[in-house]
Amino acid sequence: MPRVSQEHSDLRRQQILGAARRCFVREGFHQTSMADIFAESGLSAGSVYGYFKSKNDIIGAIAGDVVAEIVRLLEPIMAAEPLPTWEEAIERGLVSASQVAFGDEGFGRLAPQVWAEAMRDEALRDVLGERYRRIHELIAGLVAAEQRAGRIAADRDPVDVAKVLLSVVVGYMLQRLLLGDIEPVVYARALSALARPGD
Repeated sequence: MPRVSQEHSDLRRQQILGAARRCFVREGFHQTSMADIFAESGLSAGSVYGYFKSKNDIIGAIAGDVVAEIVRLLEPIMAAEPLPTWEEAIERGLVSASQVAFGDEGFGRLAPQVWAEAMRDEALRDVLGERYRRIHELIAGLVAAEQRAGRIAADRDPVDVAKVLLSVVVGYMLQRLLLGDIEPVVYARALSALARPGD
C-alpha cells in the first residue's frame, strides 16, 4: 500500500535524523562519523545511505527541519488578530524558539555548529537562507504594521528592521548557550526598555 510505504519511509527518515541529532549534540558534527550514526540508529550503512548521501545531507535536513519548525511556531504569532506589538511578538517568538532550541532534543547546541558549517557548505547555506528569508518576511510584515500604528519609525525599511530583530533571536540563543542565565521573557522586556528609554 503506497500510504503505508510512505509512512514507513517517513518514520525511517526520522529514525536516522534522531540518531544523528543525538550524536551531533554529544560529539559535534566533525567528531561524529557515519559509522556512529549507523550504530546509534541501529540501521545498516545501506539503509542510511538510501535516505542520505552524506553526513552533510543529514546536517542540512536537521537544520532545515529545525528552522522550519520555528517558522511554523512564528506564523500564528504574526497572523494573530489583533496583531501583537513588536515587543509582544519578540517575547512570544523567543518563548516558542526556546521550546524548540532548549528542549530535550538539544537543538540549541546544534545551532552554532550549523551556522559555522554553513560558512563552508553552500548547499547548507542555501537551505538556511531560504528558511531565514521566510522569518524575515514574517517579521517585516509585523514591522510594517507597527509603522502604520506609529510605534516604529515610518522612514525605516521594514526588511532592514526585520534583520535587526532576527539578530536579537540569534544573540539570545548564543548568550543562553554560553551563559545560561537568561530567560526569553526577561530578554524581550529588556529589549523593549532599550527601545523606549524615555518611558
